[in-house]
Formats: sequence, structure tokens, C-alpha cells
Amino acid sequence: MMDTAVRLVYREVATNEYGMAIMVWAEDEELACGYDATAIKQVMDGAQVILTDARLRLPNGTTLDNRDRFKVTKRFGEILADPPTYEILGEPRQGPSGLLIDLRLVTDGSDAAEGA
Repeated sequence: MMDTAVRLVYREVATNEYGMAIMVWAEDEELACGYDATAIKQVMDGAQVILTDARLRLPNGTTLDNRDRFKVTKRFGEILADPPTYEILGEPRQGPSGLLIDLRLVTDGSDAAEGA
């Protein structure tokens, strides 16, 4: 696998005054991966709907929580100047050469990792 992503592990660190969880994503291990940034789209009633923004292939045996995120840091061994951060969509599935994960680009501004 020629790409690299950093796993951002989900944690709830406290609750706010409304009882809602304060969530952070702490940087964890760097993983070799296969990154495909091709969005999968579907046409519904004349409008295009994006189902996934990207797909990641990880080594067999990788353990995940569906609330974890991934920051793609290297593409074909080259460091990305503005690495995208993604959240996991659906359940990871076993592919012929590794674990396949559908991803959606994080746009809520909470992609910063704890301590980063």
C-alpha cells in the first residue's frame, strides 16, 4: 500500500452544560493504506447525491471504532500540504486485499486532533 493515513481515535472527554458529550479525536498510529479519493455518486430524482467521498483500504486485522476518523497524510509517498480528514461511513468490509472503508469528508470543523 503506497499511501499513509493517521487514525484519529474517538474519545468523549467531558460533558457540556447541556449534558452533551465533548468529543475529541486523538491522533493514534500511522497506517499504510490504499486511498481512493473518487467520490461515488448516484442520481435520484434528477439530482446527484454523493454517497461516499473516498475509500480507504487498510491492512487485514486493523481494529476500528466506527466513530474514529482518518487523516490522509501521504499520497504515493508524497506528503500532502492540506491533508483531508474523513469519518467512517457504514461498516468496514473485508476485501480481497484488506479491509475496505467508505469515507465522508469532515466539514464540521471538529477535525482537529487533541493536542495538535
